[in-house]
Amino acid sequence: MNTSSLINQVNESLATLGAGPFMTDSSTDSETGAVVTGRLDGRVLRIEFVEEGSGDGPEKGHRVDVVDDVSGEKLGTGRGDSTFADAISSHNWGGTVEALKQLG
Repeated sequence: MNTSSLINQVNESLATLGAGPFMTDSSTDSETGAVVTGRLDGRVLRIEFVEEGSGDGPEKGHRVDVVDDVSGEKLGTGRGDSTFADAISSHNWGGTVEALKQLG
């Protein structure tokens, strides 16, 4: 999966909040999507792109999870019906940035 354009969209969302950018260290494809590991404000995070369901039916969905790599704590989730871009747009990036600050 080519995650470059998705990470660009993440960084655009973060920039509107005066945060970021998320700096990618590595990207790994999985059966259900991809995991991108990188740094945001000095902290190692994973952005997990997960395709849920199967086929083209209404049960198909896309999820974007932001997870602290050290603690495993989920800092935020976005869900989209048809694309990962929709999931990124629905993600509460302000909440994720605030949760990141709480981790110190």
